[in-house]
Amino acid sequence: MTNSGSPHAPGTVEHSASRALFSASMADAVPILIGYLDAEERYRFVNRAYEEWFGVERSAIEGRTLRDVLGEAAYERVKGHVARALGGERLTFEGEVAYRGVGARHIEAHYVPDIAADGAVLGYYVLVSDISDRKRAETEVARLLERERRRALMLDLGRRLREEPDPDAVITKACEALGRRLEVSQVGYGVLDRGAVQVEIVGEWGAAGAPPLIGNRYVLDDFGPEMAAEMRAGQQTVVFDVATDPRTAQAALAGAYAPLRVGAYVACPLIKAGRLTAYLYVVQDVARTWTADDVAFIADVAELAWTASERARSEAALRQAEETERLLIREIDHRAKNVLAVVQSLAQLTPFVSKKQYVDALSGRIGSLARSHSLLSSNRWSGARLDVLLQQELEPYGADHDARLSIAGPAVLIQAEAAQSLGLVIHELATNASKYGALSTEAGALRVDWRWGPERQLVLTWRETGGPPAAPPKRQGFGATLIVNAGRQIGARIERDWAPEGLVCRITLERGAIPYFDPPAKSATADGPVGDPARALAGQRVLIVEDEVLVAMELSHILTAAGAKVIGPAGDIDDALALVEAGGVDRALLDINLGGRMVTPVASALSRRSIPFIYLTGYQEPDVEGTVLCKPTQPAALLGALASQMASLVD
Repeated sequence: MTNSGSPHAPGTVEHSASRALFSASMADAVPILIGYLDAEERYRFVNRAYEEWFGVERSAIEGRTLRDVLGEAAYERVKGHVARALGGERLTFEGEVAYRGVGARHIEAHYVPDIAADGAVLGYYVLVSDISDRKRAETEVARLLERERRRALMLDLGRRLREEPDPDAVITKACEALGRRLEVSQVGYGVLDRGAVQVEIVGEWGAAGAPPLIGNRYVLDDFGPEMAAEMRAGQQTVVFDVATDPRTAQAALAGAYAPLRVGAYVACPLIKAGRLTAYLYVVQDVARTWTADDVAFIADVAELAWTASERARSEAALRQAEETERLLIREIDHRAKNVLAVVQSLAQLTPFVSKKQYVDALSGRIGSLARSHSLLSSNRWSGARLDVLLQQELEPYGADHDARLSIAGPAVLIQAEAAQSLGLVIHELATNASKYGALSTEAGALRVDWRWGPERQLVLTWRETGGPPAAPPKRQGFGATLIVNAGRQIGARIERDWAPEGLVCRITLERGAIPYFDPPAKSATADGPVGDPARALAGQRVLIVEDEVLVAMELSHILTAAGAKVIGPAGDIDDALALVEAGGVDRALLDINLGGRMVTPVASALSRRSIPFIYLTGYQEPDVEGTVLCKPTQPAALLGALASQMASLVD
């Protein structure tokens, strides 16, 4: 320190000594650290507060270097500021410093350089205040304020989620609100399979640069078996650094986290009905220390997201059920009127020769309609098995035990719009055979077989042998007319050959017939177009375009069980077009109407790329061209239709 008094002025020595004594006394009186260090960072003066701070006499401090007194850790923390002060800069530093023998203190330090008249820096003064209590109070106030902000966010988020009808949008909004509040890299929501082995990411929000994960599937144990076990036990997983945490270090070393840009994360499991069904995860791309409030907040949002999405899903299911009920009522009305119209036509057109003849003929035809109707009803109106349809019509003639009757062919589903008409055709053929043909004698035999033709049409052959010699009828009766008209209604070509050994009738269906898959399935016969559809679909990438989430989930389940890889599901036109544009689609299932918009743009995009697709619809008579399955459809019909398309591409 420099002496500001002149040594030659009268009274200067006494005045300077008085000032020095006063300054030292005042320095000792204040509760802050006051010290002076020379240019070599050696203490030349400290006040009494240093004794209380370090617990030693000031004589044990004065004369020692800053590094010796503070300790290595504290010196490293402040040495940059000291260098600036010795460079002539006046500055203030605030932060936490870990002093040797004292511990961590939050300080505010003022550095004042001691500059001589010639500009040389002789040393510096330092004034240090312990503001640890104040910082703790500020931190607590900030924590309470943040807690209130998060509470307000939860209330607002709960309101917004209650107003959101789409379950997927519920998850997305919850992820975004959480991600922005915590200022993290990514937030996602995953749904697990029944065994809690695989997880599918169904919702996410990401900051700029975060890799999109939605729609991807992962094996939970790949990210650390211990972490996965905690999740299945319902424990929140809090990882500050994936590279050093013992639960994740091995997985991180194996490269599980790097492609996903995960440095730290919190995963909140959702245990429902005793099992891990889903979890919400929050990711930081670098190491991060999560606070207890962070973890609690994440858990609250996870539960809110699950509850709101389940509510939205239930409401969507209820709306779907109500819509299905309306469609069913309309469909029942439509079909009842159609049946009544057909019965009325049969009653009016069946020739009347005698009462018995008329009643027998009309009853037989109405019975055929009823049998077809019951068969369709038992299959949820998705169609009727051809072999079962034949067995029902031929049952009165011993189809189940008579060796004279033979039925053979691949598994085929006759779609609903064709089943009743084909049933009537078979009924008329069986009636004629029992009256005039092979079934009218003990020596006669009937063989019905079918195969797939080269153009994917179904060719059914009705062959009678051993009966009375066949001859064309002298006049066209009602039965023959009914066969022709019913065949025309379903787009079938019917050819009859009155060979001497018996009638041969060939029925070719250009539409209304698809392969049928009934697990566990056997391979189709040699003349069938496909083998086991489950085997044929293995590895196929099938795009699902469906705006009803429950229907989409069911379709995904059916296809995944058959070994296919599901793309999507897409719930609107734009998302579906983006997936088609991205490539990697082998075939597709298209709901005809998506939120009031026809799926035509997607169908056109698929057609341009020669990608086959099947329409799914709740409409009875959709105005589209191509293969159409009516909802609800059986898994067998769905898989059979897809496999049939694959076979046509191969051919």
